Amino acid sequence: MTENVGFNMTPMIDIVFQLIVFLMLATDIAQSDMAVVYLPMSSACAEDKEPDPDRLMVNVSHIQANGYADECPDWKFENGEIKKLCLNPDHWRLMVKGKTYDKKELEAVLTKAAALDQPGGPKTASNRPVMIRADAGAPFEYIAKILEAAGRSFIWKIEIGATKPPGSED
Repeated sequence: MTENVGFNMTPMIDIVFQLIVFLMLATDIAQSDMAVVYLPMSSACAEDKEPDPDRLMVNVSHIQANGYADECPDWKFENGEIKKLCLNPDHWRLMVKGKTYDKKELEAVLTKAAALDQPGGPKTASNRPVMIRADAGAPFEYIAKILEAAGRSFIWKIEIGATKPPGSED
C-alpha cells in the first residue's frame, strides 16, 4: 500500500499574505511625509540626492474638507502651472506626516523635533533640518508661519522644495 507524501501549503500562503500586508503598510507610512503638493518650478534647484534621514518635512497643501483639491472652483493646475489661485484659508493646510496643524501646534512639533538635535542644550541652535514643501500657489503667509515657528524653535537649517521645469538641463 502506497501513500502520497506531500506537505500543506496553507501556512506558507498565510505567511506570504501577511508579508504583503506588512510591506503595503510600511510603504504607506514611509510616504506619509509626502503630501500631494504642486511644487514651484526653478531651473536653479538642485536634486536632493542624499536627504538627511532626520529631516522633518512640513507641507503646505491645498486640500478641501473632502480631501480633493481638484473640486475647488478657485483652484486650477494644468501642465505644471497654476492657472487659478485659491485664497480661501479653509482650503490650505500645514501638514507634518499627514497630520494637519495650526501655527501653535506646528511650533510645538518643531520645538520637539529641534530638541532631539540641540548640541548646546535648550535655547541653542538645532541641527535638525526642516524641508518646506509648499504648493506653487500657496499664499506666502503659510510659509511665513513655518519660518516663524522654526525660528522660535531654534531651527536654522531650512530647505525649500522645488522642481525643475520640463526640458531644463541638470
